[in-house]
Amino acid sequence: MTAYATEEMLRVKFQLDNLAEVTTELIEASIEHAHSVVIARIREEYLEAPPEPVVVAETLLAGAALLRSLSSRLALDKREARLAGHQLETGKRFPAILAVADAAEAEALELLKPWLRHGAKTETPALLTAGVK
Repeated sequence: MTAYATEEMLRVKFQLDNLAEVTTELIEASIEHAHSVVIARIREEYLEAPPEPVVVAETLLAGAALLRSLSSRLALDKREARLAGHQLETGKRFPAILAVADAAEAEALELLKPWLRHGAKTETPALLTAGVK
């Protein structure tokens, strides 16, 4: 089944304009992960033609997965890094990126609630880390 989110949707939503660091392969893997999370949780009648909030939720989940994948490397990188148009200070990158990932994931799961299967879990398995508290 084809994913609902696209690379373009993800790049626009999260303002991912650095093509060298955010590869198509990484985006595709993040979308694939997000799609597996979504289709495992939404009711069958919405699988073929999902409502717009389900598509947005998948995009947000893909963004959260992508940010978690990038967080460790960007945290250690000395070059300037921007997230959603804001410059991130070197020492604060890891928690800042994880905070954005956590917020995107929480918003996605909230958007999915009306379309969830009975008994579907509203948490997702962490890729690298679920956040640092």
